[in-house]
Amino acid sequence: MKRVLFFVLIFLFAKYSYAQPPSGYYNAAVGKECSALKTALFNIISNNYNAQSYNALWSQYLLTDTVKRQGVNSYVIWDIYSFKANGTANYYFTPSTNQCGSYSAEGDCYNREHSFPQSWFNSETTPSSDYIHIFPTDGWVNNKRSNYRYGEVASPTYTSSNGSKLGSSATAGISGTVFEPIDEYKGDVARAYLYMVTRYQDRVSTWSGYSTDGALTLSNNTFPSVNINYLKLMLKWHNQDPVSEKEKRRNNGAYSFQNNRNPFVDSPQYVNKVWNSNCPGLAALPVHIVLFSGKLKEGKIFLTWEADNEINFNRFEIERSFNGKDFEQIGIVQASNSKNYSFTDVAENNRGRRVYYRLKQIDNDGSFEYSEIFSVHIPLNIKYSIYPNPVTNFIVINKVGNNNNLPHQIQLTDMAGRVLINTKLETINSQIILPIQQIPAGTYVVRITVANETFIQKIVKNN
Repeated sequence: MKRVLFFVLIFLFAKYSYAQPPSGYYNAAVGKECSALKTALFNIISNNYNAQSYNALWSQYLLTDTVKRQGVNSYVIWDIYSFKANGTANYYFTPSTNQCGSYSAEGDCYNREHSFPQSWFNSETTPSSDYIHIFPTDGWVNNKRSNYRYGEVASPTYTSSNGSKLGSSATAGISGTVFEPIDEYKGDVARAYLYMVTRYQDRVSTWSGYSTDGALTLSNNTFPSVNINYLKLMLKWHNQDPVSEKEKRRNNGAYSFQNNRNPFVDSPQYVNKVWNSNCPGLAALPVHIVLFSGKLKEGKIFLTWEADNEINFNRFEIERSFNGKDFEQIGIVQASNSKNYSFTDVAENNRGRRVYYRLKQIDNDGSFEYSEIFSVHIPLNIKYSIYPNPVTNFIVINKVGNNNNLPHQIQLTDMAGRVLINTKLETINSQIILPIQQIPAGTYVVRITVANETFIQKIVKNN
């Protein structure tokens, strides 16, 4: 974590506070780099690995995943999907008592989150119980994350109480839906991911065929084992969010629990020694775009990118498209050897559309390269209120925001999911009137869909 949390860790057992790698634990890695170092680390953390049961994780969490609640003399589960940067949360889980179980909302209970999802490795027994990548997290948020890759979100469709997000990817070369933890835990999950592709490098070529999302993060080999675009993101998170005391404590607990460690927590420098531009297959471009991304905020798209190796380099031309094929230039940023660059595009005129961006990197001699393309759907920015609630005869759906008179698909379902009304209506004076006299009393869900965006609200129908 980048910032110091404003509470003090009280360790339950002193051995977890002071345990270190045994003398000589990493001797076989000395002097190595790239694939040779990765293989040396693989052998170190695989030899003498003592696999534990999946159920044993519950007990291990009580030892190395609890923290004293701020201002209260009690211990709670340290959940990366609910704890905020300042060490507080909107809710807290009592160790053991609140373990899942079933859940129906955020804050109900905590379960065991495979940060490297089980579907990515076909639920093989050993990685399924490997403590190093399995965090205790809110069951509801874990379910929202599902099997999606970690990534940076351009436009969230779901945000947890601590600011973790689900939505479309903001990063060029990483498309589709991703899940973004808050900044405090990005390094934690990146190092856990890099551990997995090192600890199981002999299995990665097989895993790359199991799950679409998983395969998009992996390369079908023992080195580098990671898709280059995803590797750039993991390296960024690793470098931006240094190893925390929380990670060190978990790492010491892992050694006591299953007799191995995460080398990227013990020695963070191993990450850049294993994966760097001097390694075969990882050579830099004439201008190396480390990461190109964009996020939607307050009606604007904020484009950012990092570059290095700016030799004989002139400028970046920013290009935009609405179909992913036909691009037009919308701006120029001159080279400045500053490494970090940015450009802002106005989004308001493109509401309801998917927009594609790329960078044209131009040298002084006129030669050029294109960056990866990334896209973002710019939502319509429509909000709805539904009243009265409870309702008797008519539902009034009031639209606030975008004035486009687009057709609205209105669906009414009961709590078992049965569709009772399914109709397409347009707004009149920003309102839609939906008669429901014929519907029996009960609780229902109203689902409004317009331009691939959905609004959902629960209502109660009286006689």
